[in-house]
Amino acid sequence: MTTVVSRRLIYKFLLDFVYPNRCPICGNFIKWDELLYKNCECKLPFHKEILCEKCGKDKCLDHDSLHFDSIYTLMRYEDICAKAIHQLKDDRQLNFAEYSAKLLGNVLRENGIADQADIITSVPMHRSKRRKRGYDQAQKLAHFTAMELGIREDHRLLGRTRDTAEQHTLTAAQRKTHAEDIYYSLAKHADIKGKNVLLFDDVYTTGATLNVCSRLLKEMGAKKVFCAAIATTLLDEKHKE
Repeated sequence: MTTVVSRRLIYKFLLDFVYPNRCPICGNFIKWDELLYKNCECKLPFHKEILCEKCGKDKCLDHDSLHFDSIYTLMRYEDICAKAIHQLKDDRQLNFAEYSAKLLGNVLRENGIADQADIITSVPMHRSKRRKRGYDQAQKLAHFTAMELGIREDHRLLGRTRDTAEQHTLTAAQRKTHAEDIYYSLAKHADIKGKNVLLFDDVYTTGATLNVCSRLLKEMGAKKVFCAAIATTLLDEKHKE
């Protein structure tokens, strides 16, 4: 693991000569080994509220309907956090994924999840979209966190059918139905019976996607499924989008 990290640092150092490192939020030049401009980091909307350990919201969801065992996020999906995640999706700017992975790694250690998790995976993106974008941002977040924690990755557990619906246009009920229609367990996958799985996505909104994927993982034999994401929307009216 140390060798992998060292190689990445060398790669970033050399890359900086050709493509100088920039903050993914403001675009300012930063040192080759930095991930965000300090002023931008200070403005990130980190959680100040006490969130439920089970559902990860400020106002609890129906716990009986949840298939994941707990979920952890860093900040609210608003303002410059939303901008940074859009940059991560659209501009191949991975600094924010790496930055978030370091912080999520700390949160997962503090809550004992790092010691329990056997496998790290992510909510899958359809291969045609991944080819077009060049990478899967949730998988990158999972990868950086796996490097941070030294946990094995396996991204060949779940699949996604091709779809054209934009998630942000759907209601909560529609998202639930939509998620149930598009995600499935891969026919040929590693045996995860009795394993604890740590599942990643970039944003946690209604929970429909993570919940369906968690159910599938448990049907495949997973003992527990813990979830993690960079950001979440809160249910309090003043934080609604």
